[in-house]
Amino acid sequence: MRYVVDTNVFNRIADGRFSRAELPQDAELVATHIQIDEIKRTTDPERRGVLFLTFAMQQPDIVPTESAVWNVSRWGQAKWGQGQHHAALRTKLDSKNDGKANNLQDVLIAEVALSNGYGLVTADEDLAAATREFTDKVIRIAT
Repeated sequence: MRYVVDTNVFNRIADGRFSRAELPQDAELVATHIQIDEIKRTTDPERRGVLFLTFAMQQPDIVPTESAVWNVSRWGQAKWGQGQHHAALRTKLDSKNDGKANNLQDVLIAEVALSNGYGLVTADEDLAAATREFTDKVIRIAT
């Protein structure tokens, strides 16, 4: 089974608080440019390097996001338009955490899972809860 991995999971792996071995044995990991962009925004250069190394070691398949969002999506790495789950998932997530600043990025990540029948792996309780309203293929790891 394929699982879209939220950026916070790479942080947990880098910190030794989570291991890929804790996922189902047949888990194939998937990521988008969103996770890469979030790692790039890490201000500490040493930490950023550790996160990129952790990301690379997990070898996720890179897939496009299901929606394109101005000033967020990368040309050629997002599908044109808005995916079928985007608006509803954004509404659910915003209602759970009062519209947190990175909700748009989290929605783009989770939307890939929903639209393709993949699972989602995240440490974000609100994202896990919002996504579970659409699918039971959610693994929430401890923070």
